[in-house]
Amino acid sequence: MDRGTSTAALVADALALIAAPACACDGEGTIWAANAALVELAGGDVVGRPLVSLFCPRTAAAMAVEIRLSQSGERRWDGLIEHGTTGRPVEVRAKPLSPEGATFVFGDVLTFGDGQAALRGRLLEQAAVVEHAPVGIAVTLPDLVKSCNPRMAEMLGYAPEELINHSPAQVFASRAQYDAFIGEAVLVLTTGSLFEKSEVPLRRRDGSAIWCRIRAKAVDMSAREAGTVWIVEDVTDARQALTEIQSIMTNATIGIFFTRARTITRYNHCFGSMFGYAPGEVLGRSTRVLYTDDAAFDAMGRTAYGVLGQGGSFKTETTMVRRDGTRMWVNMIGYAVNPEELGTGTMIWMIEDRTGQKAAEESLRNALLENQAILDNAVLGIAVVEKGRTLHCNRKMEELFGHRGGSIEGLPVRELYPDDAGWIAAREQTRRDFEAGRVHMAEYELVRRDGKRFWARLSGRPFDMADRGGRSVWLIDDVTAQREAADALRRARDELEVRVQERTAELQAEIVERRQAEARVHHMAYHDALTGLPNRALLSDRLDRALLAARRDGMKLALLFIDLDRFKTINDSLGHLAGDHLLKEVAQRLCRVVRASDTVARLGGDEFVVLVPDVRAAEECGLVGDKIIAALATPVEFEGHSLHISPSIGICLYPDDGDDAAGLMRKADAAMYYAKAAGRNNYQYYAEPMNAAAARHFEMETRLRGALLREEFVLFYQPIVGVQDGRVHGLEVLLRWRHPEQGLVAPDDFIPILEENGLIVPVGEWVIRRACEQAMAWQRAGLPALPLAVNLSARQFMHRGLIQSIRAIVDDTGIEPGLLEFEITETALMQHGGQTLETLGQIYRMGIRLSIDDFGTGYSSLAYLKRFPVRKIKIDRAFVRDLETSSEDQAIVAAIMALAGSLGMDVVAEGVENEAQLALLRRHGCRYAQGYLFARPVDAKAIAGLLQDVW
Repeated sequence: MDRGTSTAALVADALALIAAPACACDGEGTIWAANAALVELAGGDVVGRPLVSLFCPRTAAAMAVEIRLSQSGERRWDGLIEHGTTGRPVEVRAKPLSPEGATFVFGDVLTFGDGQAALRGRLLEQAAVVEHAPVGIAVTLPDLVKSCNPRMAEMLGYAPEELINHSPAQVFASRAQYDAFIGEAVLVLTTGSLFEKSEVPLRRRDGSAIWCRIRAKAVDMSAREAGTVWIVEDVTDARQALTEIQSIMTNATIGIFFTRARTITRYNHCFGSMFGYAPGEVLGRSTRVLYTDDAAFDAMGRTAYGVLGQGGSFKTETTMVRRDGTRMWVNMIGYAVNPEELGTGTMIWMIEDRTGQKAAEESLRNALLENQAILDNAVLGIAVVEKGRTLHCNRKMEELFGHRGGSIEGLPVRELYPDDAGWIAAREQTRRDFEAGRVHMAEYELVRRDGKRFWARLSGRPFDMADRGGRSVWLIDDVTAQREAADALRRARDELEVRVQERTAELQAEIVERRQAEARVHHMAYHDALTGLPNRALLSDRLDRALLAARRDGMKLALLFIDLDRFKTINDSLGHLAGDHLLKEVAQRLCRVVRASDTVARLGGDEFVVLVPDVRAAEECGLVGDKIIAALATPVEFEGHSLHISPSIGICLYPDDGDDAAGLMRKADAAMYYAKAAGRNNYQYYAEPMNAAAARHFEMETRLRGALLREEFVLFYQPIVGVQDGRVHGLEVLLRWRHPEQGLVAPDDFIPILEENGLIVPVGEWVIRRACEQAMAWQRAGLPALPLAVNLSARQFMHRGLIQSIRAIVDDTGIEPGLLEFEITETALMQHGGQTLETLGQIYRMGIRLSIDDFGTGYSSLAYLKRFPVRKIKIDRAFVRDLETSSEDQAIVAAIMALAGSLGMDVVAEGVENEAQLALLRRHGCRYAQGYLFARPVDAKAIAGLLQDVW
């Protein structure tokens, strides 16, 4: 690097004025100026030599790191200058030198002997932390373990020397798994952040699996060769417990501090964060500041130092106090660096904040009591089985088998079967089903405690599909009565068949077969194959006959055109088997609520028609509509899913609305679309303007099909602000349609149409891509990088190409995944079970955040909710609108806040329009809000101006 003559001269003069050895180095660490004291210390001229060459060779690597870090900030460290046969300990103080390089001043560490003692003392402190740490600690260079503590080697089944100077890949199941893990870690570590992963599968030396919680921090985020510190905790047992009780545990933060004579001499960042102290703020102060009162301080001293004086470690759980006076429950471990210097020597203390765990344990205990109450009142027997034994069961299970007082718990499952053959057959079939990933369902003969046998229907599945040989849960229902009834029916049918065969023995087989074939052909021609209802052809014939009879008798008749709301969503997400089951159940329910003289027909898909002859007044049709809505309100159960369906019903009458079959069908169809537009799950009578409304709906649907290509869609953005500081913390992305003639169309008018015809998938992909491109444009313009919240519809969320599409958009636009947040409605999350968890997991592993939209309006299952990797929930505006006047809404908001707090989630309130609502939300601890009180949705240009004003 070229330097001006004047600058070099000034630096050289400044070095000459320093009494201690000193020098100046360039950006490569080469000495370009030094004073006489350094020349004397080094035993010769040093200009042009690398500074690292002055130090003892065994410390050269560490010194090189310190020299490089000195160019970015002031540093101070101890080193050993090569001097004679033993080396000379020095204290090095470094300051950056503009434009690059640094100056270094060398001072003696007291005397030679004292310097060695000081270094040795610090090494003892550091070694005590690492050696006694309850977690594994390792330092790595790229693809190389530099060092590790005994706990790390012990956890993995190695001796320390078998890990040191070897690749960390040997403790992973495969090289690919290791590369993927390191790739994920590097993305975080190079930003200077703490990398943390709660569950990572590793491989012990004997090949067995161990689940670990891993935290890491780069020594220097700009240079990977500076090394990385890893903290590894064995959470295998904790993970097993979490799987059994289906709960989420919070990783503890460990604080470390050093004391001498009960005075704080050093502490780490975690300790400062835990107690609310800034770096260095509490140094030199008595540890009394950590205790609630003098009595607690004195009692802890007597107890702890009594144990530590015997050379052991001290462990306890106690209450401590933060800087602001709040109390917390901690787990504390203490060690003496040198037990012989107990009063004056250095003590090492490790503290884990267990306040949250204490609250979680109480919450868990309450939840277990609630779950036990539910299980004890269930109508089915429920049991948890592991390794052929019954671990837990409910009261109904004990009643079924004649046991009382928990005597069935721990009982071998074999004793519930009357013989070995039945037990072996059941076990083998269960094994096959579990290995295939299926729920096992079958009926078996079992035996009660008193020896009586009965038939039971068993349904079982593993707790964890990844561990199919582990624990499993079983439902047991006594079906003895049903089997006896079925046997009786079968015997009666057999007897009837015998009588029929006797009566028809004289008929020729050819005639019987021909008539049966004719009957089948006739039925297939006029009935729906799936539901058995009359089809369009038979309905048309019956409608023509009914019209003739109505004209003759001067009566009215009615047509009810029924369309099932959101049936396509269920059919697309759960498959055609679920859709077919739902259609058959709907057909049966419709037949049960109409008269015998009425006709229920299926036109195809999810469209049904009810023909009601002999109608005296239009009000009678409304009664039929109410019955249909009520009949379909009860969910349909299918393979563990509760399928919710509702009808939209259009009603027209003869002769009021027309006198021919085609016209009546068309007008009933138009009235049905009007019912959908009116909010679904209702019925509407035909009115003449509905033809125009149906035409507008058709025109809008037609126009929407080309809107994306014509670039008629536009994105608006609404700020999400902090309730406490009023700053913009994010933006919600909102889709708008700029119709060439009507202008901006309200979302409620066109988004349902996109959902119905499937266009929501390509339009949704366009929204994500356009929002990411806009975010990157704002960043290039110098605006702050704010998170974007994008809504995912239920249909878009279940689309198979969603994950691939998101990855492509993130790669193409270059956006940081952490700046994306997808909002999924509560209903969409709950409807799809395991598939939802898999999709959410893939999105979460990309680094994209997830939130639940319209929370409180669906039917959340807390058992699922706590397993979802979501970090935010949005309170629906329906609970905010009347918040200042409605005690019920206030209670709901408080409950949601409590739930979010227990699950570690943030909360955003939607639809905040006045200061009173904001004050109540602030009082309940809500962190974020959005609504007209802060800003209306605006386009990208207006948002840019708003952010410039704010920032």
